[in-house]
Amino acid sequence: MFKGYFFAILLVIAAPLAAEPQIMSAPQASSAVNSGEMILIDIRSPTEWAETGVAKGAVALTMHSPDFGQKISALLGTQQDKTIGLICVTGGRTEYVVSILAKNGFDNVVDVSEGMMGNGRGAGWIARGMPLITADEAQAAYRILSLKR
Repeated sequence: MFKGYFFAILLVIAAPLAAEPQIMSAPQASSAVNSGEMILIDIRSPTEWAETGVAKGAVALTMHSPDFGQKISALLGTQQDKTIGLICVTGGRTEYVVSILAKNGFDNVVDVSEGMMGNGRGAGWIARGMPLITADEAQAAYRILSLKR
């Protein structure tokens, strides 16, 4: 039992530190999506999508789904030529998911850290008056994107 703990601690100490995640503002993300350089993924819950709408150009893929890891890994694997941006309400969930993805070797993922509602890094997609689409449109965009694999 003790050897297992020692080995786990050794792995944590020996593991390379992940680079600081790349952060992008909502306007920068919108520009990157519009130019075709980035795929924006809204990882909030379906209830949140319905309440506020989804950033125009984003696909809806909730992190609350049991198969989220599988779906986002597959999407990242097929979209290696594009940057992937993640957006949530205020950046807390995206920061977490971006860090997990970075630890697993996905380095083309960006945190749209001000999120939909804003925080200390920015006003947020909605307060900036940026365009929105419905949850149904964003979920259809994900289905279309996932068929391109």
